[in-house]
Amino acid sequence: MKCKDAAFARVTPVLRIGRAARIAALLAVFAPVLAGCAGTGGFSDGLFSRGETETPYGAYLAGRYAASVNENLKAADFYDRALADEPDDPVILDRAFMSALVGGDMDRAIRLAKKLVALEPGERMPRVTLALADLKHGNYAEARGQIAAATPGPFTALVGTLTDAWAAVGEGDKELAMERIGAFEGRAAFALFRSFHEGLMLEVLGDDKGAGEAYAEAMETSGGGSIRIVQAYASFLQRQGRSDEARTALEGFIELSPEHPLAEHALKQLDAGKPLPPLASNAAEGTAEALYGLGSALANDTASNLAELYLRLALYMRPDFDIAQSLLAGTYEQQERWADAVAAYAKVDEDSALYLNARIQTALALNELGKEEEAIAILQAVSKKAPGKLEPIVAMGDIYRAKENYTKAAQQYERAIALSGGPGPANWTLYYARGICLERLGQWDKAEADLLLALDLSNEHPLVLNYLGYSWVEQHRKLDEALDMIEKAVERRPNDGFIVDSLGWARYRLGEYDLAVKYLERAAELQPGDPTINEHLGDALWKVGRRIEARFQWSHALAMEPEERRVGILRTKLDLGLEAGEGVESELKGTLPDGAAGS
Repeated sequence: MKCKDAAFARVTPVLRIGRAARIAALLAVFAPVLAGCAGTGGFSDGLFSRGETETPYGAYLAGRYAASVNENLKAADFYDRALADEPDDPVILDRAFMSALVGGDMDRAIRLAKKLVALEPGERMPRVTLALADLKHGNYAEARGQIAAATPGPFTALVGTLTDAWAAVGEGDKELAMERIGAFEGRAAFALFRSFHEGLMLEVLGDDKGAGEAYAEAMETSGGGSIRIVQAYASFLQRQGRSDEARTALEGFIELSPEHPLAEHALKQLDAGKPLPPLASNAAEGTAEALYGLGSALANDTASNLAELYLRLALYMRPDFDIAQSLLAGTYEQQERWADAVAAYAKVDEDSALYLNARIQTALALNELGKEEEAIAILQAVSKKAPGKLEPIVAMGDIYRAKENYTKAAQQYERAIALSGGPGPANWTLYYARGICLERLGQWDKAEADLLLALDLSNEHPLVLNYLGYSWVEQHRKLDEALDMIEKAVERRPNDGFIVDSLGWARYRLGEYDLAVKYLERAAELQPGDPTINEHLGDALWKVGRRIEARFQWSHALAMEPEERRVGILRTKLDLGLEAGEGVESELKGTLPDGAAGS
């Protein structure tokens, strides 16, 4: 048993009083049902009967629930049913609009936006949506009129200003475009955004001198660490006959982000004398870039749909925007919306520099959906198409390792190591992963060599410190050195439950049971869903005489689907106590390769 392998809401108008009371009453009735189904990861078609969703209130409730589990297009369908009886209800209209927008149904969103602004002329998001639609179709004056009609606020100050500026670019009005984008002048938080988009705008408008100065400012502000700025500047430099400078910019980025597919692709194009396309060749593409940038800045905020919203709008403005498509899929992965991630990655074009990454991430998402064979088949195909790439091979190893198929996992890591060109700081994870597999297969001498090498290459990464130290503790070897390593790992990652568990278990092995309980209780707080940590805590509690609590922890561990070989041990501990469970474990170790049973 090893736990050491750690690794928009808008404020909507209030319903009319009579309806509000009825909706509140219905919400009270359905609240227990909704609460019981929340967190299931999807909408259950059987949750509401057909009769319930045929009433406007039932359909509204079903829409609310579908939206809460990110089934936005189903939510929009339910809201449409409610709107059939209440076509001018601002709350239902607003929710239907937002669901269609986040779900990517822009035709429906635009239709609903028109209805909303007819009721509430200053509504910001509907106005911006209509402005984007006008801008996309070349109606630049109309787009700017939509922005001007929106109620002022932080949202329109940012998105509206950018859209207004790009619409001015579409009209060919350089002075107005610079006036609009100049609204960010002197605001430190938007300095990079301003200089970057000023460069894009001036290039579209044909002012090469001004564009070059703006790009250079953006490069300096970003330190050359933004792939979109580097791509824009490199392509600009190439078109100015300055290919050597373009290469320098790209190579500088690769030093910061080795093997980045977009930078590598641009370098290959440059070396082959092929033109690097501008990031934005018109106002619609420039606006898409702005929306992508906002989505990227919010991509780590999984508590709201804002990133998804901005990325959907970016893709509306530019449907072939593969980097936005990939980032959208990535936001789904962060939310564990694996099926949505697969669907999003499927839209990355096969000719894109991001295609191979999209296929690898598709495989990993399919694996999360329990489709291991399909995932492996995709990775094998990717590896065959790109035989020099480590990523698909490592991904196969990771899938096998997660399934505890350590033999196949080790074989994949072996392939990756052979392709990596030898030990180096960039590939310490390969030796770490192979070391884990070899340790689990009982080949400790080889495993220890890999882990020691990974420790050196990684400059003592906490994960390696933890795994190696834990392994020594398990084997009752080098206990003082092992304890020092685990304490160092905890110092670097004090809120990692797995590493804190290792320290508690080391204390347990040393017979320091009171101290072990202290650390193991903390580990269980940090990582409450891990069976190994709960079993360890149960063992330590037993040793200090807290036997009722110990049995509770063992029972809890058993309910968490532990490794198969731990099930019998845990049941014995529950029935007969710690010592009997240890006896079963000793017998089990005698039937397995050394080091494969663990504790």
